[in-house]
Amino acid sequence: MDERPGSEIREKMLFSKDDSDAGAILRKCPYCEGKEFIKKGQRVKKYGEAQLYYCKNCDKKFTPGIDKHRTFPLRLIMDAVTLYNRLYSLDDSVKLVSSKYGISVTRQTLMRWLEDFREYLPFLRMREYVEKKYKPKEMLEEIRLFHGQIYDFKYHRAKTNILLEESFKHHGFRPLKEFLELVLAECPHQVFKESQKRASEYKNIFNLDTVKIISKENTAQKNTRFVMQAVVNNKLRHQILQEFMLINDSVTVATEVPVLLDWEDVGHFKNQLNFNVPIHLAENEIITGHIDILQIRNGMIHILDYKPSAKKEIPIEQLVIYALALSRLTGLRLYHFKCAWFDEDDYFEFYPLHVVYKNKKNRKNKKAELI
Repeated sequence: MDERPGSEIREKMLFSKDDSDAGAILRKCPYCEGKEFIKKGQRVKKYGEAQLYYCKNCDKKFTPGIDKHRTFPLRLIMDAVTLYNRLYSLDDSVKLVSSKYGISVTRQTLMRWLEDFREYLPFLRMREYVEKKYKPKEMLEEIRLFHGQIYDFKYHRAKTNILLEESFKHHGFRPLKEFLELVLAECPHQVFKESQKRASEYKNIFNLDTVKIISKENTAQKNTRFVMQAVVNNKLRHQILQEFMLINDSVTVATEVPVLLDWEDVGHFKNQLNFNVPIHLAENEIITGHIDILQIRNGMIHILDYKPSAKKEIPIEQLVIYALALSRLTGLRLYHFKCAWFDEDDYFEFYPLHVVYKNKKNRKNKKAELI
C-alpha cells in the first residue's frame, strides 16, 4: 500500500489508537482475535514463569503462542540458538547457556530448537559454509564505542562477503565493506564525543509532499515480535533485537554504525550533485549519528531504525541524513539506498532519493546552456 506523507497520512500515523502495553508484544487474542488485552499475572513453569494476558473482549486468559507449552524460558532458547550461530558447537552452546541460566540443557534439546525456530534463523543456511572459512572471531567484529553514550558497533564480516559474492547486484557495494572494516581501525571517536548536532534531532526540514512512504510486511517485524516476547526489560529490547538479527538473519551486516556528515559533504550534494538539501552547516560543523541496523538485500543497501511506536513516528530526516552520510563515506550513489523504520506491527520504507531530489530549475538552465 502506497501512502503519501501529506496531512492525512501524518494524522493517521501520529494519532492512531495506541495499543495496550501487552500489545507491544502480542498482536491479537488467540481466541477472539481481539486487540484489547492487558497483562494479568503469571503462570509458574518448571523453569521460571510465563506472562499471562487477559482479553477484555472474550474474558479469557492466555500466554503468547510461541511460549505456550514450552518448559524452557524463551530467552534461554533465543540465547542458545544465537550462540550456535556464533559458530559455537552444539556442546559448547548448551554448556554456555546452561551455565548462564543454571538450567541443564542437552544437545538434543538444542537441535530440536534449531528445527522448531528455523523460520527465525535463516543464517543456518549459510552456517556450514561460514564455519569452513572463518573462525568465530574472524566472522564477527565487535567494538564498544564511547560516543557520549555507549554504542556496540558490530560487523558481520562473513555475511557481508557472502552477500557481495552471491549476487551480481551487490558486487558494486564493496566500498561499503571497506568502510565497515575501517570503522574498527579509524573511527574518529573524538568527533562523535564533541559533536553538538545529532541526526535524530533534525525535524521537519524536508518537503515530503511527493515522497511515497510504503507500508509493508517485512521479516524485521516477525523477528521483533519473536524477540519482544523473550525480553521483559524494555531498555534491553533494542540491543537484543540488533544482536538477534545480526547473528541469525541472512541480510543484516552491521549494527550501531557510526556515520557523520560535515559542511563539505552538504556542499557536495548541493553544488556538485545539484540536490535540494535544506541542511545548513557552518564551516567545521558536523552532524553525527549511529545507524541501528544495516542490511544488504535485493540489490539495495537498507538503513533500518527500530522505533518502539513506529506508527507514531516519522523519522525521515534522521534516516535521510544517515543515507547522505553513508553515501559520502562509501562513495556509493544515493540511488542504491533505501530507508525504513519499524516495530513488531509496522514497517515503513521510502527512498531517500525521493526526499533530496535534484533541483529542476537548475537542470533546465543546464539544458539551455547546451543548446
